[in-house]
Order: sequence, then C-alpha cells, then structure tokens
Amino acid sequence: MNQLNSGPTRYYFIAAILQIVWGLTPTASKFIIEEIPVELYITIRWSISGLVFSLYLLLTKSWKQIDLRDMGMISLLGLLGYGVASFGTLYGLKLGGVTNFALMAAFSPVITSFASIWILKERPHKTYMVSLLISILGLILLLAGKYQISTFSIAGLSALFILTAYICEALVFVYSKKFKRKVDAAQYLAIAQVSTALFMWMLQGTIFHQTSEISNLTLHGFTALVFVSIVACVLCFAVLYWLLNYFDGHRLALFDGLHTLSAVFFGIIFFEDKIRLLMILGGTLILLALISGNLSQNGSADEKAE
Repeated sequence: MNQLNSGPTRYYFIAAILQIVWGLTPTASKFIIEEIPVELYITIRWSISGLVFSLYLLLTKSWKQIDLRDMGMISLLGLLGYGVASFGTLYGLKLGGVTNFALMAAFSPVITSFASIWILKERPHKTYMVSLLISILGLILLLAGKYQISTFSIAGLSALFILTAYICEALVFVYSKKFKRKVDAAQYLAIAQVSTALFMWMLQGTIFHQTSEISNLTLHGFTALVFVSIVACVLCFAVLYWLLNYFDGHRLALFDGLHTLSAVFFGIIFFEDKIRLLMILGGTLILLALISGNLSQNGSADEKAE
C-alpha cells in the first residue's frame, strides 16, 4: 500500500479524536477526587459504565453464552486493568496534579507497544521502531521538564503509582485482543467492568465504608463524574476496542501520545499548571513519533480491513 486511502485515514482521525477527548479525563477526575475519596470514585464510575454496557446487551439481546473459564479470565483482566490500574492512576493524579500525571502517562504507549510486540508477537515495520525511539527521547525530555517544577519525592512516588497502573493496563490491552474472536467488545467490557464494580462494592462494605460521602459531590463534581463514567469509560472504551479491528496493538498504542498532550493542555487551562520548554519539545517528539509510526507503508491490520 503506497499511500493511505480514505479507509485507514478515517480510522486514524477517529483514533486521534478519541485520545483528545480522553485527555479530559484527568481534569474531570481531579475535580471529583477533590470532593470524594479515590476508592469511592472508582466504585461509582465502574458501576455506572458496567451498568450501561449490561443494559445495552439486555436491550439488544446480544449476550452470548461463553465458557466460564473465559468469563473468569475477563473478570480478572477487569480487576487488573480497571481496578488496580485505577488506584495507580488516581493516586498518581492526586499526588502530582493533572499536568504531572499527563506527562507521566506518556509512558503508556511505550509500555503498551512493547507488550503488544512481546505477547502478541506482532511484527512492527522498521519505521515503527524508529518512531518508538523518538517517542522514548520525547519522554525523557518530558520527564526532565517535569522535574524542573516538582520535587523528587512527589515525582518519584506519583511515577511509581502511574507506571504500575500502565503496566496493568498494557497487559489488559494486549490480552483483551485475544478475546475478540470469542467475545463481543460490549460483552467483554460489561463483564470486566461489572466484575470490578462488584469487587469495589465488596471493599466498600468491608474496608472503606465511604458510601455516605457521595453527598459531598457538588453539581460540578457530579457533572465530571457523569462525563468520566459515560464518555470516558463507556464511549471511549467502546471506540478503542472497535479500532482494534483496524490497527495492530502496537500501532494503536502510539495514539496515546495525543492523550498525553491533550491532558496537559486541559491541565494548563483548568488548573493553570506550569509547563517548561523541555515539555514542549518532548511533546513535539511524541507527535512526530505518532506520525512516522502510522504512515509506514507496510502496516498489517489496517490493510486487512480493506
């Protein structure tokens, strides 16, 4: 394929818009965790999104019988990717702020890319490997800029939370692709998110006891919660898994770079977070990696979609 035709170009555009919209999530989440505990927020958002997917399956009568072992594995992936990962990302966000979180989140495409290549045995084009190196250089510059406006202890601890979260999400991302032939995306998401919600409600009843604090939500916080639960956890995840029909995992992961830049932008707008020249340079390199990695002539999944 010598050049992109209207098919893959449309999917690239959708993937880019997806990540830009998703970039609002850290800002919305910051508003929420300023009003209610992190654990309660995790419980509520996965309950709402899991309920939406379940209702969709019920109303469309599209639930399919699957093997109990597969259901158990999907539930486990849900707990890992939506439960454990949420603890990491939200505590990292709470400690470091929106922009700091967004810059650390730039590690996500690198981690997910390596996981896709290693576990799924995907074979990236040589251009992609160059793009990956550019992306890593961009991340280094982003980190250097971040340390100029943050203490080592805050940056280090928030990095530990966030990197742990994205390792979990990367594993879920690549293994979820293996279930695409067995389970519809909506059913996969319903099982994973409901399992996470049930586990979190169990923790609420036995350890956290935070349900009474729901009343602390203001209209502002409630609006942010609805956005995250419906737009980010339902619509964005649905689009992401749909895009796996047209992209290899390692190529789709590069679009996370736009999520980082979008989240930084919203952090500056809503919280007046500081930014340094090194951050701008790092973000520029991530964009270059995004473009070069997805304009290679020998992609695989997108060609199969034609």
